[in-house]
Amino acid sequence: MAIGKKRSRRVKLHDKEKLKMINPETLKCWKKYQQYMNVKELSEKTIYNYNSDLTQWFIFILDKQFNQSVLDLGEDDILEFVTFAKSQGNNTERIKRRLSSISSFYKFLKRKKILNSDSPTEYIERPKRGLPVVTQTYLSKEQIELMRKKLDELGDLQLKTYAELSLSTMARVNAIAHLRWEQIDLENRVCNDVLEKEQKYVTLFFSEKVKKLLVQLKEYRTHYDIDDFGWLWRTPYTNQYDCVSNGTLAGWCSKIGQMIGISTLHPHDFRHSGSNQLSISGMPLEDISTLLNHISTEVTKKHYLLPNNKKISALKDKFEV
Repeated sequence: MAIGKKRSRRVKLHDKEKLKMINPETLKCWKKYQQYMNVKELSEKTIYNYNSDLTQWFIFILDKQFNQSVLDLGEDDILEFVTFAKSQGNNTERIKRRLSSISSFYKFLKRKKILNSDSPTEYIERPKRGLPVVTQTYLSKEQIELMRKKLDELGDLQLKTYAELSLSTMARVNAIAHLRWEQIDLENRVCNDVLEKEQKYVTLFFSEKVKKLLVQLKEYRTHYDIDDFGWLWRTPYTNQYDCVSNGTLAGWCSKIGQMIGISTLHPHDFRHSGSNQLSISGMPLEDISTLLNHISTEVTKKHYLLPNNKKISALKDKFEV
């Protein structure tokens, strides 16, 4: 064993009896995948590792996610499993292998046209060696105000616009990365025809604060004759065909996180934080779910909102026996 390298703890989920109870559609998909692996003549060890990762994941879905079919899961369901594995002691390399196994499984389902939508692992960034596994952060109102103060002091208009737009629209990083000026309607404060998950085109809504920043950013580039090729974000590597990468935006987010003492901050945290703040302010669950473009309020409630203990306590006092 390498000196100084922390060994990953096992996640003990394997249960032969529970495997018999797994969603029938999931079992059917898994059986086809096993046949595929055998035809590819993968080594016994490789097949064993794939099956070990997948069966533990299937049992987690059975125990924690209502035994849904793998064809019905979303990105947040996969992240929930990753978070669980991390909480059980899995190290970075182990998490990477789990994500690789799940991603390969979905690639097979997509290639065989069994999965008709995007893979839920498509936009999940793999943790890098030596870096912590992604953790979910819900920025508090105080942390958001500190972020704004630090960004004002820094004076980077593009970075500030990125942070505010991400927080206000609560859009996924891939949607934010691909935004073009032609999609932005400043008068109505919306971004139109934005491509999101599963090839869906959605509308993003932004605040008056964001509108002012976008106007300033546009005027700045016009004044200094900066060609952004129609993309909202400009780096030395953007051109007519290539927008900013998700990885670059993750780097911007990490920089912001360092400024406010949250080293694990990543782009999806703006989505969690924006929705949670709306909930704290009293916006109805159904409306928050609509803004997040979720197919149901269950996903919103389960993955994007923290329990409002103050509200619950006040209601309890009101109805106390």
